[in-house]
Amino acid sequence: MASGSIARRYARALIALGQEGGNTDAFASDLDRFAAVLDTGDGQLRAALTNPGLSTLERKAVLDQVLEKVKLTKDVGNFLRLLVDKNRLNEFDGIVRFYGEMADELAGRARAVVTTASELDAAMRKTVQDALEASTGKTVEIDFKVDPSLIGGMVAQVGDISYDASVRARLEDIQSTLIRTPGALAEA
Repeated sequence: MASGSIARRYARALIALGQEGGNTDAFASDLDRFAAVLDTGDGQLRAALTNPGLSTLERKAVLDQVLEKVKLTKDVGNFLRLLVDKNRLNEFDGIVRFYGEMADELAGRARAVVTTASELDAAMRKTVQDALEASTGKTVEIDFKVDPSLIGGMVAQVGDISYDASVRARLEDIQSTLIRTPGALAEA
């Protein structure tokens, strides 16, 4: 079975459990918090929890010590124990990704990354958010980034869809047109 389908199956099971108790967003938050802990210290915790040289009991003991400090919901803690039991913790990153996508879909939410040449003020951020929500029909959570190489304008990535309204892209289009048809500038 392909790795992605295993991760998707585990994510689907956790989503079902989250829906049952109305905890889908709480579970997503717990998964994100554990992911952050998993990779601290140069990934030593991840290495310990996926180390085939340690027995399942030893790996579960390590996980239990971590769970005492991280304070996740009981269901997410049990889910992580199951991953260790089934030797599936190596699927964790895929599970988190698929879980997030499923939780967003259930909540009618989309995530976007908007990159601009300079920092946007609050009013412009709101305008961008309203436009993306209107085009997707969903609530959009945006991660704003700055990339001066865009020169001006913006690039918005919403799921698989990319909207490129940057000056850099327009200049590249003009350059491409000029290379294909050198007389195009004189005709314009």
